[in-house]
Amino acid sequence: MRKLLAILLCVVLAVSFAACGQKQQPADTPGNTPSDSPSDNSGDKPSTGEKGLVGISVPEAPTGWVAAVQWAADQTAKRLGLNYKLLVSADENTQANHIDELIQLGCEIIVLMPHNDTLGTAAQKIKDAGITLINFDRTLGATEPDYYVAGDNYAMGVLGAEYIAEKLGGKGKVVIANIPAYGEIFNQRVNGFRDTIKEKYPEIEILQEYGAENGAPETGLRIMTDILTAYPSGIDGIYSTDDELSIGLIQAINEAGRMGEIKVITGGGGSQAYFKVMDQYPEMWISSQTYDPYMMITAVEMAAGLQEGKTYEKKVIIPPKNLDRTNYQAWLDENGITPDAPY
Repeated sequence: MRKLLAILLCVVLAVSFAACGQKQQPADTPGNTPSDSPSDNSGDKPSTGEKGLVGISVPEAPTGWVAAVQWAADQTAKRLGLNYKLLVSADENTQANHIDELIQLGCEIIVLMPHNDTLGTAAQKIKDAGITLINFDRTLGATEPDYYVAGDNYAMGVLGAEYIAEKLGGKGKVVIANIPAYGEIFNQRVNGFRDTIKEKYPEIEILQEYGAENGAPETGLRIMTDILTAYPSGIDGIYSTDDELSIGLIQAINEAGRMGEIKVITGGGGSQAYFKVMDQYPEMWISSQTYDPYMMITAVEMAAGLQEGKTYEKKVIIPPKNLDRTNYQAWLDENGITPDAPY
């Protein structure tokens, strides 16, 4: 009997050891199926074998242009299947913290649209960490990015000056409405305007420059109300650096009954809402000197290309176009910008 029990015990132990030596196969459940979808922006570091993490930092959308930038970045990153983290910041301090977060996450590349050039110090940390920095649209002071994608802001000012001069027959009085808080690129627009007027149109007088804290139409309405109060007559044109600001400026001009007196106004950005205003006031020449916000696609595609070993120019500068009621629809069609686009 004891001999029989010993034999049975040996058999049981042999079976147990054999089972322990086999690998356990996972259940075939959705949670264990490899995913082909891009990063869900959870912020986790990429696992071994994944593409390096691409960080994207943009301002929260105070205007439709920035909303379109954010939309273009997200859609392009998804289309390209990037492993990415998109962070949207309400102000400069928040964006500086987001940059620190992206550095800590171990990003390989960071695409940055800064609030303004005060983000230069935070952006330098990206460079110091050995992370490739693609800067979009706005400048970073003394900090030099690895790559820079932007529109030609100085040329926007040149186009605006030429447009106003054409509509005024080379003579008249104009006021400048700028947004200094948006950084150096807006000052470049004004510089292009001022230089062109000085060099080519000596009979056009710049009465004064007004600074707005942002580009909201409500801000434009308030600024223009102040301008019209300061100058009860004698304004022929307005050089404005932003489309949405111009929407408010035009509203104030119309409400003050001075639409016939002020003959021309510019803008910047390529806003579909602004294009509609062009059609509403045929008695005024309303224009936008613009490069479109969807050029953020270029910056994100550059990040993807760098991960694949492609090479690029250090600066990609996109020239602006002059749009008014005679050609804006053709421009929208050419760029594939449909009415449901966010700008």
